[in-house]
Amino acid sequence: MIRVLVAEDELPLLRGISRMIMNLCGDFEVVKMAKTGREALDYLKDNYVDVVFTDINMPVIDGLKVLEYIHANMKKTVSVVISGYQDFSYAQKAMQYGVQNYLVKPVDRAELKKLLEQLRDSRYQGRKKQKKVFMERALHGETGIAKLMEDRMQTGEKLVIGKLYPVYLVMKAFCIHVFGDETADPEIWKDCCLEDAARTEENEAEEIYSFYGRNPNEILFLFENERPDIKALIQRVMKNGNIRYPVGAVAGEPLTEIDQLAQTVRKLRKDVYKSWIYGRTGEIRQLRETAQVFHLPEHIEESVLYMAKSRQFREFDNVLAEIKGQLRLGEVTQYQIEITLDRIMMLLDAYQNVSDSMDTVNVRYSINDIVVRSGSLDEIFEEFALWCREELFGDQGQDKRALMERLDAYIREHYKDSINTKHLAARFGLVPSYLSKLFQNYKGITPNHYIQEIRLEKAKELLVKCPDLMTKDIAQMTGYADPSYFSKVLKKYTGMYPSEYRAAHTGEQP
Repeated sequence: MIRVLVAEDELPLLRGISRMIMNLCGDFEVVKMAKTGREALDYLKDNYVDVVFTDINMPVIDGLKVLEYIHANMKKTVSVVISGYQDFSYAQKAMQYGVQNYLVKPVDRAELKKLLEQLRDSRYQGRKKQKKVFMERALHGETGIAKLMEDRMQTGEKLVIGKLYPVYLVMKAFCIHVFGDETADPEIWKDCCLEDAARTEENEAEEIYSFYGRNPNEILFLFENERPDIKALIQRVMKNGNIRYPVGAVAGEPLTEIDQLAQTVRKLRKDVYKSWIYGRTGEIRQLRETAQVFHLPEHIEESVLYMAKSRQFREFDNVLAEIKGQLRLGEVTQYQIEITLDRIMMLLDAYQNVSDSMDTVNVRYSINDIVVRSGSLDEIFEEFALWCREELFGDQGQDKRALMERLDAYIREHYKDSINTKHLAARFGLVPSYLSKLFQNYKGITPNHYIQEIRLEKAKELLVKCPDLMTKDIAQMTGYADPSYFSKVLKKYTGMYPSEYRAAHTGEQP
């Protein structure tokens, strides 16, 4: 309930206004009716209220003194002036104490109801933001959040988080490490109004919170006091965001302690990775009931070992095609696919001189990158086959440095265009992960980061040398289709927005 104090020296008006407040909006409770400013101040010094309705002209201590005290000592309390005095000087003084709401006697019921609804909505939105801050801190692993909330309650701010039902959504595929720029679009959910998509008529009264997960294609929903329908949630999110990739979701047990949130989310992410059937949309724990365990047949392992030992690799594609066909027959998880590919690499490695960069961790990450980037089982095996040939059986006669020099020149010439690692790999006939690794060895950074560097250097130069150019024009001239995205990138790398950067380097006012 929203706690209200009403201060009015005319008793009939005091009672009438108090009744109207409680009758017009059931979210409000009048906890104190004060007949004087002194009585109001005495109560406020020992008790917290959310809203104060006060007359201006009262004996002993007037309403302005009450407003002054609230402004100085009760930052979260909203003040509303109710007065028969329409003199502008009173309203002007009231505004000095942060008052934005002013009602004239006799109070109109419709006007009061509208104001109460505005105060209620504003309060609930503010409390929701506060709750979200606490949840975000708990997600980042901070401890003692529950105790901090209790301390807040002792000050009068009754911020209580109810039972939370967590749901973790992942689009397309699960990435075991933090996405790089070449792996996924950071604006992957941009067309989806997440909390609106999650809301239904049944849970309209409950609060829903959404957070980006560890990677851009992961979303955490927290439903307060309302267990969601997971299947319906997935359908609404996909429809709302016009999403064409598969979406998997896993729901956790309801939380009663916010300090358990980080641990719960870690378990949910692990469940996604281990149990999500590749390419399937739906609730992961239901999907996994049909999931099958896959092991490489013995004759396949023997074939791979023979090819590696005798260096007869002509049949390698045929062997991969057979493995792919067997995987396609069953309901196989993403994790099972990666384990299978990892096993193939181990067999090949048994008779190959693999570079130091191809340790167990790098192999695991590279395979996961291939799966995350690909859109189908065919694409996974196509890129995996190319990667194996290039990394393990590679063309030793190729002049990789000359190739990287051509790639470098191409990037410098075409940085204004819509290019990325995948585009460059297709143009130069390499697997994206392999091209990225070659370029990193040559230049020290990935192709996408290199493109970003060139664009930013050109943009910074234009900001300083061409003061008449608008930010949106500079964004377009340097390869950024979205000016707001350009501003965010510049802020991230320089600590300043475009106008601030220009002012700092030219002396002009932003």
